[in-house]
Amino acid sequence: MVHSLKPNPKSHIQEGWRIADFFSHHPEALHMFTHLLDDIGVPLNYRHMEGFGVHTFKLVNAAGRETLVKFHWKPKCGVKNLLEDEAVVVGGTNHSHATQDLYDAIAAGDYPEWALMIQTMDPADQDKFDFDPLDVTKIWPEDIFPLQPVGRMVLNRNPDNFFNENEQLAFCPALVVPGITYSDDKLLQTRIFSYADTQRHRLGPNYLMIPVNAPKCPARNNHHDGFMNFAARDEEVNYFPSRFDPVRHAAPHPIARNVVAGRRERAIIAKENNFKQPGERFRAMPRDRQDRFIGRMADILADKRCTAEIRRIWIGYWSQADAGLGQRLAQKLQAAGAM
Repeated sequence: MVHSLKPNPKSHIQEGWRIADFFSHHPEALHMFTHLLDDIGVPLNYRHMEGFGVHTFKLVNAAGRETLVKFHWKPKCGVKNLLEDEAVVVGGTNHSHATQDLYDAIAAGDYPEWALMIQTMDPADQDKFDFDPLDVTKIWPEDIFPLQPVGRMVLNRNPDNFFNENEQLAFCPALVVPGITYSDDKLLQTRIFSYADTQRHRLGPNYLMIPVNAPKCPARNNHHDGFMNFAARDEEVNYFPSRFDPVRHAAPHPIARNVVAGRRERAIIAKENNFKQPGERFRAMPRDRQDRFIGRMADILADKRCTAEIRRIWIGYWSQADAGLGQRLAQKLQAAGAM
């Protein structure tokens, strides 16, 4: 997927036909495009951006009871975006405008703040909906699963060294605290394995020793040797457990235990339902916003290397999401001489 969105490896130019071609095989991506090509696709700056965890995790309480959860960040200063003509001016004037806006706001004491919100679901209710709650291409409707505030994040200091404190950050969804664990979300199960490998490749095998990634409290592990290992350790016992080392297990925390029965197989999600949520999102837009969305989609499909077959597939997809959307997209392409 990422390769299709990146520049053509031959010309190093991002080209619409590559995007249209790849995603013509994946109707589950329609929901993503209703966000990507919507007005929210170009944020005004970082301070006015929302954050969304995409995946479904689990909360586990002290009794071991689990609850499915999705995480959201909501900016206290609201969501603001740039339309195309505005983005050309702002980005053309200062290509680092979003970074500068964030840096200047923090330096001035106008600390940006986000509310941490969660949506929760009883695992027993997973099959009660017309979509799979663990499908990352779907959202949980907020009228059924309301957002609940549980915390906040305030950025109150700028980095002293951007490379050390920002570029070397190594995020990984496998790193969770007690009380949070993983769901059976298939993409999440892949990422909790692959992200650490990526960080080892990018930053080295001892990336967790880099100060920005290291724990702030004392921690004991048996990470020894390897390139860029700068830990000052002189102990003889570098294994666990040992009768020569007083280190003991940390206090146990509850872990959810699920009874699993059935066949283990590689299969497509049973409840794909790829067109309902994109259609609902499109119909919720005002008319002028719909027009801009259709124009952006038409620009991609108007690429000269897009074939008639690819255009027909996309019009068919959008028609299944909303009949009027498919019709208006076809008319837009006809007016541009691309049909």
